[in-house]
Amino acid sequence: MPPAKHTANEEDAFMQNLLSGLDDSFWNASPTPDPSPAKPKQKTTRIIHEEKRPSTPPKPAGVLNLAELLEGAEDWDFSDVFLTPKKEVKKKEIPVCKARFVRSAACTRCIVQAVEEHQNLIVKVDGSKEKRSIILRDDWSVTDVRKGDIVNAIGEFTVLGESSSSLTSSIAISSKNNLLILHPDVLITATALSNAPQCRRKPLITSLVRSSTDYTPSLVWGNMLHSVLQACLVADRWDEIWVDDKIDEIVRSGLSDLVRINTNVDQAKREVKARAKGLHAFSEKYMASSPKFGANLTNTRAGRNDVSLLAITKILDIEEDIWCPSYGLKGKLDATVQTTISETKPPFHKPVLTDGPKPLELKTGRAMAGMEHRAQTMLYSLLAEERYGLEVSSGLLYYTQSEEVLQVDVNKNELRGLIMARNEMAGYMVRRHEDPPEHFLPPTLDDERLCKRCYVLDACMLYRKAVENVEDTDSPIADAYSLKTSHLSPSHATFFKQWEHLISLEESDLGRFRKELWTMGASERETKGRCFSSMVIDSTYRPPSQSHASRDTKIHQYTYKFLRSSGYKISSSLLSGFLNAGDPVTISVEPHLLALARGFILELTPTDVIVGVDHDLSSRSIRDRLSAFGSASSDIIFRIDRDELFGGMGRIRENLAQLFYLGGDTKRLELVVDLKYPSFSSDPIPLPPSVSQYSAHLNANQMQAMNKVLSAEDYALILGMPGTGKTTIVASIIKTVVAMGKTVLLTSYTHSAVDNILLKLKDADFSILRLGNTDKVHPEIRSMTLSSKREPTTVEQLEFQIMTPPVVATTCLSIDNPKYQVRNKEARQGGLDVSLFRRLSDAHPHSVVDLAYQYRMNSDIMMLSNKLIYGDRLRCGSQAVANRSLVLPNRNFLKAVHGGKLTCHRNGCWIEQLMSESCKAVFVDTDLVPARDSKVGDLVQNEVEASLVYQVTETMLRSGVTPDQIGIISLYRQQVKLLTQMLHEHKGIEVLTADRSQGRDKDCIIISMVRSNDDGSIGDLVKDWRRMNVSFTRARSKLIIFGSRKTLQDVPLLKEFFALMEEQKWIMQLPPKADVSHARAFEATTPSKRVVEDTFSHRKENASSIRPQKKMKVKKGVTEEGLLRSRPILRDLVNDGR
Repeated sequence: MPPAKHTANEEDAFMQNLLSGLDDSFWNASPTPDPSPAKPKQKTTRIIHEEKRPSTPPKPAGVLNLAELLEGAEDWDFSDVFLTPKKEVKKKEIPVCKARFVRSAACTRCIVQAVEEHQNLIVKVDGSKEKRSIILRDDWSVTDVRKGDIVNAIGEFTVLGESSSSLTSSIAISSKNNLLILHPDVLITATALSNAPQCRRKPLITSLVRSSTDYTPSLVWGNMLHSVLQACLVADRWDEIWVDDKIDEIVRSGLSDLVRINTNVDQAKREVKARAKGLHAFSEKYMASSPKFGANLTNTRAGRNDVSLLAITKILDIEEDIWCPSYGLKGKLDATVQTTISETKPPFHKPVLTDGPKPLELKTGRAMAGMEHRAQTMLYSLLAEERYGLEVSSGLLYYTQSEEVLQVDVNKNELRGLIMARNEMAGYMVRRHEDPPEHFLPPTLDDERLCKRCYVLDACMLYRKAVENVEDTDSPIADAYSLKTSHLSPSHATFFKQWEHLISLEESDLGRFRKELWTMGASERETKGRCFSSMVIDSTYRPPSQSHASRDTKIHQYTYKFLRSSGYKISSSLLSGFLNAGDPVTISVEPHLLALARGFILELTPTDVIVGVDHDLSSRSIRDRLSAFGSASSDIIFRIDRDELFGGMGRIRENLAQLFYLGGDTKRLELVVDLKYPSFSSDPIPLPPSVSQYSAHLNANQMQAMNKVLSAEDYALILGMPGTGKTTIVASIIKTVVAMGKTVLLTSYTHSAVDNILLKLKDADFSILRLGNTDKVHPEIRSMTLSSKREPTTVEQLEFQIMTPPVVATTCLSIDNPKYQVRNKEARQGGLDVSLFRRLSDAHPHSVVDLAYQYRMNSDIMMLSNKLIYGDRLRCGSQAVANRSLVLPNRNFLKAVHGGKLTCHRNGCWIEQLMSESCKAVFVDTDLVPARDSKVGDLVQNEVEASLVYQVTETMLRSGVTPDQIGIISLYRQQVKLLTQMLHEHKGIEVLTADRSQGRDKDCIIISMVRSNDDGSIGDLVKDWRRMNVSFTRARSKLIIFGSRKTLQDVPLLKEFFALMEEQKWIMQLPPKADVSHARAFEATTPSKRVVEDTFSHRKENASSIRPQKKMKVKKGVTEEGLLRSRPILRDLVNDGR
């Protein structure tokens, strides 16, 4: 019978009766020794709700003062002291079961060789010749596996006995044991997969089209509350003042979202605060070192009388991005927490404590515990187990509005169902890239209620109409289908289908590189130029304060400097690869922690790289994770990989789809797709007198262009050949239009093209807003960016900053991407490299104005483009332009080069000939030197040619030519890196790729063609006449081209080029060893010589000593150059990042 409970009044009355009649003599009396023998004290065991404290030695026995002993007795709790005595029960300590280390289930990557009867797969283990058997049973037997597919078998193979078969082992994939992962290199997000059980089509549509218009107040409030809760978890602060301050901070950092939903800061704070009122109660319940009474953990799968209590003891990570190629999954976990869970189950009622990491999924709505949320949490548990190497048998769901935390157990059968759904999705995603392409979307759900409410309905119906060509008049969604697509004509459907297909061809090439992160070792990938292996963090580095950091710093939370580890044996430069400053990267810890952080390269030198990343890479947090894998290395070894899929194609598809949606961009649909005839006003446009100053300096051609633009009611096209003043006329048009009270959007494919025009407007009397990544904006233009302005604290202030400037400038592609150009040959042949300008100008030539008078190049340099490209349509704007030449201010250095013991070729010094004022356009043939190209992984460079370029550049500088007068161009990124390092002390000299040289006009341009070999291997970049033309036409007074005539002369375009140069006698044949004939003169002026020698000492055959170069075997595969040659979108993306 349980002890009775008494009220406070009853207890007071009891104490009063108990102590009545006792005078002071009682309290002052000395105790009389008890004559009875003392019984030994019974041992007890404490319950470990409190930490054990070291015991102190007992005080010696003495005379007890009873008054002192009973002091404060009136406050004692006697509720169970004088009741019926109960036999004392020994209480044992409750053991805490730590999460056990789990060895990941055996994962065997295989290539399907054959699919036999009853879904018996004959596979070859990837990377070996061993053949095995995979038997698909039960519901696995319906898996659509085909010959050539990549699969992962999760589980242990059974070795087969001696037989005549060539198979060594087999595994059965059944409903009880093991898993099969189809196309594991396709990483599907846990969020997308959690939607699959309801509708297979929706997650695939979502992955194709990245919508940027789904902003609702509830979404914004939810995102903000999400950030507040994560901040509370990290700081372990839950008091009202701190939470209110954090809400204020997060609301003000999301002003752009408030602008989208048309609300103000005060309203946003009220909304978020109302939703955050339960956070303190959450912390009181669950944030503790051990489970508290009342910290209930709900588990809908638990027994009726089961009781679970939760304590969150530590925050392990926030927004943790986990890639898991073993299961073909990836996900971003809201929070990963260390927990202690007390579970009490009948009939024993003994609590069991378990300790370990768990994913904590935050939901800002009311508790639903629906199928999608449960599936998502279950998949996150699987990802967390892979990342931490510890058993994660369940995950946590916290619903902020109900203050309820749910435990979601990883159910074996449900997990199997999700993996099978994942395999189906991956099959569809891969199928579209097959030849011939198959249906790549599952059929529609055809549920009227669900489909009409679906947030991807517009895109889903567009694909159904344009790509799948479905005729539907009687299905449950026929009305919705008709509503969303009846406005589309057959030509609209054809246009969308064609261009969507071309985009997908581009996308297919991107996936090839990302899988190298888990299929290729770091060292091997570094040889291909796409990775830095064996890197360690420089613990002495302290990052500088960010003077012009972007306001959106989610991707740049931490800054680290990486160096080669001491155990790295190969002497190679970090400049020897595709990785450049500004490139997106992933940071992994070798060999267990894949893609631990993502970010961008901030700075790159031959020996170190500085990156800004989104996650903490401190050694303590990483060592805790590595300990689960048994890694005890003293150094944490990192690999830094180029992130090939940072942006993806979702935004491009969204822009395309917006043309065709009901209520979409109808005007652009008519002009771009239907090629509607553009109209122009026949009446002259009246201009205010103040505007005439902006056109006074324009020639007749440029004035014609100005008038065409001002009279255009739809669009006007200006076709400007090199040097004809396109930048000048655009700047003048902007000034004129602004003076007329209009607003202007200035956009281009590249940051450099946008900034070249803004440089001409930096002194304008109106404000300009430059949008984009601040690191890619020209330093002189950064004052126009938002980051240079005072950070707004209200919506009104932000609206003023973004709405007041009459000119807004940005790139026309996603500003967080590198640059697009078409990689896929089929996509190019299908027309993906046809520019919008060309499409419109071919359709409506009357909308085009030609600019023919150029003011940049002298007549010799102009002749190259005129004869090879423009059919003699170019004209020099004046005689002064035609006669331009580069004059050396001081020729003393040239004299010193040949003084004393220094000698040169008997037919004259080649450097002195190049410095002549009459030498205005020249091809310098390096065949006799010789100057052979070499490979750094997949990258091409030419060290001897770089040395020749360096000597010419140094001579000009020593002769008084200023650094900003000289530009150096190469088609190859590795050559640009090499030359940049050799000239790194001359900060004013720009060393650029052809694409980035747009708008970078210089008095002298030096071009390094790089390619020089006996095989006649020239690659594809030199075949691109547009790039060659851009390179030639950057020069004003002098153009010097270094290259091997023997290697290059068979290129059709260059064949004409060499014929013209021969006819004009503009070819200079360098003598043997020309690169060393002036060696002494340049020893004192080669500050980076030692660095370059150290960098490339392991490739002695290519040094200036000119020993014959051993012919290299190059594995046939996809190099960057090969991929870029026929892929316009991706080539633009990559080159903008350069």
